[in-house]
Amino acid sequence: MQVQEVSQSLFSSVGQTNTPKIGNQPGMGDFLSMLVAQLTHQNPLEPMKDSEMMSQFTQLNSLQELQAMRAVLDSTAAANQNAYAASLIGKIVKAARSDGSTLEGVVSGVTSEKGVLYLQIGSQKAPLSDVIEIRGGVQ
Repeated sequence: MQVQEVSQSLFSSVGQTNTPKIGNQPGMGDFLSMLVAQLTHQNPLEPMKDSEMMSQFTQLNSLQELQAMRAVLDSTAAANQNAYAASLIGKIVKAARSDGSTLEGVVSGVTSEKGVLYLQIGSQKAPLSDVIEIRGGVQ
């Protein structure tokens, strides 16, 4: 009985790991919850084989590594996008507007609002994703 209490306290803290889900794919917290449920509800007369448990722990480790790689790739992509936007300062750009018109002028700065990069063109700003033409700087 004492062993069960110790294992439940150990697994209850592990099973509550909050990791972000990617789309509809299960996260690490879901995987840990399933593993804990499997371990706590297994038949004591037919315990899980060592190889099965090692396989599941290997899968868990792979999931953690993939999530870490995704975080690094996301931050690298954001840094590259910021550097690209900054490289447009002093250049003439044309950006599409939501009303169908275009905004053209020299980029004087870059701002970020809620994860979206905006180019400052005169007194207006345009999302970086709406740029349709880039020309050399002003002579």
